[in-house]
Amino acid sequence: MDFLNTFINVLMVVVLAVPGYFLRKAKLLPENTAGIFAVLLLYISQPFLMMSSLLDKEFEPSMLLDFAWILLFAVLLQLLVYFAAKLFFVREKDMAAKRACEACSYLGNVGFMGIPVMQMLFPDNPEMILYTVVYNIAFNAMTWTLGVFAVTGERKFVKPLKVILNPPTIAVIIALPLFFCNVTVPEQVMTPIRYLGDMTLPLSMIILGLRLADMRLISLVNDWKVYMVAFVKLIVSPLLCLGVLILCGLFLPIGRTVVIALYIIAAMPTASSALNFAEMYGGAKETAAAATLMNTILCIATIPILMLLTQFV
Repeated sequence: MDFLNTFINVLMVVVLAVPGYFLRKAKLLPENTAGIFAVLLLYISQPFLMMSSLLDKEFEPSMLLDFAWILLFAVLLQLLVYFAAKLFFVREKDMAAKRACEACSYLGNVGFMGIPVMQMLFPDNPEMILYTVVYNIAFNAMTWTLGVFAVTGERKFVKPLKVILNPPTIAVIIALPLFFCNVTVPEQVMTPIRYLGDMTLPLSMIILGLRLADMRLISLVNDWKVYMVAFVKLIVSPLLCLGVLILCGLFLPIGRTVVIALYIIAAMPTASSALNFAEMYGGAKETAAAATLMNTILCIATIPILMLLTQFV
């Protein structure tokens, strides 16, 4: 896919935030709307998106090796970026802001935005969507463990049961047996599942617009940490991942499609979970909000540019 088509596709995604921004600015939506929509996103739309992404595809035994590579590198690459991010914020004195920046630098929006963007960028390659769903299994586990620790700096907030007991993972656990057995789900059942899953992208972007409307724009543009997070998440993370994958590919049978999938997933902007954890556990929520918003805006340019490199992989 060329630069212009990729740019237009990503721009279409981010533009979905505009209605939420103007509705909130016009006071047509109350202050707590973003929190209410976030509950719908987490407990309804994303789980059904995960289910529909699996149940609409046909399983082949040859996919298992690629799934194993995705799970393995999903964990390894997130750990690598997390520790790399620490180097960029080592001099930051505000510990809460430092932890928020580190979390925002490696937690990617691979669920709410990752799956829909993959569908747009690779419409003729359903394996890309499957790889993103599988990546989300590892990502959710990392989010509720390393993600919580990264934001809070304390192990007492890490609850291992959350690795399994979160809506998207439960949805995948339900759908996987049907996917592996190639069970055909009746269309009468799949239609509402798809409808609810398709809400994920517009809902997540509307929430982004609501949060943008509620924050002081000066805090978005006058903090060097916000730009540094964007640099680490949108540039360093994908390029570092691509380099590691190409190097590993010299010794391991990693397919090209797997490499490209992991590379593009690493290029996704910061996940809203970084902000959610900052709000839940008393972290630097202004820093997390500004970093998340800046990442999402700048990815309009960075993802198309990074996509150009896939032709050389």
